[in-house]
Amino acid sequence: MLRLAIALLLWCSCAPLTSPEGAVSGAWREQEPLIETPSALKSYLEARSRLQAQAGPRPDFVLVVPFADESGFREGVWNVEYELANMLSIELEAIPEWRVVPFIAVAELTLEYGAETETKALQIARQLGADVVLLGLLQDYDMRRLSVGDPLVGGYKSYTAVAQMQVRVLRVVEGDEMGVVETLRELNDRDLGLDILGKPREQDAQFAGLKDLEFGSEGFRQTLIGKTTVEAIDDLVQKVAAVLKPGGIELVGVSPEIISVYGDDIYTNLGSEHGLRPRFRFAVYPGSDRAQAEGLDPLQSVAVVEVAEVVGARLSSLRVLSETGPIKPGDRLKLVETEGE
Repeated sequence: MLRLAIALLLWCSCAPLTSPEGAVSGAWREQEPLIETPSALKSYLEARSRLQAQAGPRPDFVLVVPFADESGFREGVWNVEYELANMLSIELEAIPEWRVVPFIAVAELTLEYGAETETKALQIARQLGADVVLLGLLQDYDMRRLSVGDPLVGGYKSYTAVAQMQVRVLRVVEGDEMGVVETLRELNDRDLGLDILGKPREQDAQFAGLKDLEFGSEGFRQTLIGKTTVEAIDDLVQKVAAVLKPGGIELVGVSPEIISVYGDDIYTNLGSEHGLRPRFRFAVYPGSDRAQAEGLDPLQSVAVVEVAEVVGARLSSLRVLSETGPIKPGDRLKLVETEGE
């Protein structure tokens, strides 16, 4: 894995960024860029533009901004705000239901403008064309040493690593909160089978040498705090997925469709009886009668809609997210999640 520190310098060497004081450690700012690379931000925007030009609905774009840090983690070790956001972004990429905005592109803007407030984070997300933004908070993060007695004469020395984080999931367009997920992972050296009384211990070396380890590297992942971090991030990914990913919809005996359209007021025949919840998204396809009468391709979607409110057992209102043509009663609905399967 490339060091995030070097990557940030490479971005800065090819994009006119003015980094806010303290945004990255002094060691990062003092290193010289090794090579010239295209702007990650420019590359991402070009790739996103190509994807938008393709026909049919597209998956959500999810963006992670640098974490806020309230943990008081030791200075001069890692830039945990950026490193944890980068790790979370990488792990989220493994889930095919959405696209993740590369954190290297996010960092180009956050280094210049900052993302320390919800307002700024939403501005960054809108500039990058994201649909969902994740705001992380690092509440507790440390590797702690506890000594009882004199270890050289039989006393006990133990280490504990803790990672406690919270992530708010926001819909970018409206700024609405979709959910809040939390994780707390704590491991001690006995979890790793290390319990050597009165002798030099591997954990002593880890405790003293954290600053020499690259965050996210294989060596980092073998440490107590590294294992704790990986567990915490994996837990966050699963919980974020539960917020973002539609599931639990029962469509047996019903054909999802548009039942009425009055200007911006659009309604479907799905509701609480079918397990529908706000934020579920559907692609809209012309109904068979309309497709035949208007010469439309029934397999070509005309819009993407999102559930705005579950009104009743078999009634929900929809909002239009994108469209290439009008929506009419009788048009069919299909969960965006299943597109392309």
